[in-house]
Amino acid sequence: MRWGEIAAGCRIVPGSVPLLCPGSSFNENLTLRSLGGISDAVKTEKRKGAARLLQLVQRRAGVSRRKAQELIEVGEVELNGSVSRDPFLGLEEGALQSLKLRGQPLSLLPPQPRVYRYYKPVGQLCTHDDPHSGNTLGRVLRAEGFIGYSWAGRLDQDAEGLVVVTNDGELLHRLTHPRYRVKKIYHVWLASTPSSQQIKPIFADMRRGVEEGGQTLRILDGRLGGRPARAIVTLAEGRKREIKRLFAYFGMDVVRLKRVAIGPVQLGGLAPGSIARLTGQELEQVDRFAERLFSRSGHSGVET
Repeated sequence: MRWGEIAAGCRIVPGSVPLLCPGSSFNENLTLRSLGGISDAVKTEKRKGAARLLQLVQRRAGVSRRKAQELIEVGEVELNGSVSRDPFLGLEEGALQSLKLRGQPLSLLPPQPRVYRYYKPVGQLCTHDDPHSGNTLGRVLRAEGFIGYSWAGRLDQDAEGLVVVTNDGELLHRLTHPRYRVKKIYHVWLASTPSSQQIKPIFADMRRGVEEGGQTLRILDGRLGGRPARAIVTLAEGRKREIKRLFAYFGMDVVRLKRVAIGPVQLGGLAPGSIARLTGQELEQVDRFAERLFSRSGHSGVET
């Protein structure tokens, strides 16, 4: 079995040999059919006879549209042996001979889309590289052979929980762009947990929105649950340290923050520092979810 065929959770230890897990029920055609990602994009390229450089870098490197545009504009992309800084350069079919990102060749063939869920532990940075820390998500993924992958669901260094890892740039875009309003669920432990009656009006105010730091911060839903009791909060936006700022506004200190869901993807029983490839059923849910995002991208509702 190949590392790419992992179906069960496997712990990632930087610099280690990947653990191989038995039994995969993954159906390769699920995401190829209608995620609106790499496979469909290639068909579109062939129909139109041209593709933008931005699209090619996004799909071949597995990065978001924004990141692909940034990499091109700063001169990190070579097209047919020359640096190109125009993200919107159109390429006729057959015109692409070579494509490099930061000196490394990118495949001219589209990769098979893969989607994983990862439990980011406390202390790890959600960035590809950092000059002051070797404990970054990007370094851990590269050490385990995840080349051309990026993730949806940035978390602060002292937060933990679910991050969606994929090489499908279009899926990344749909999970992260604010216009899609993808629902995310968090468990929040407080230094002192109020009673249900005490926190009920606070959650009501959070749903209406509060002004803090020149921004309007709000939640979609909030309640107490679990033992010991914690706040369970749902957001559809990702402002910097939004949850901690919201609770601080009401005089409450967050001592632990854990994300448990992004759209249809659940953290489940995954252990900190572990990664698992989505099962066939999970991929079907992501498939349908991505189709809804594509077909309803102009509306202002929240996608779950």
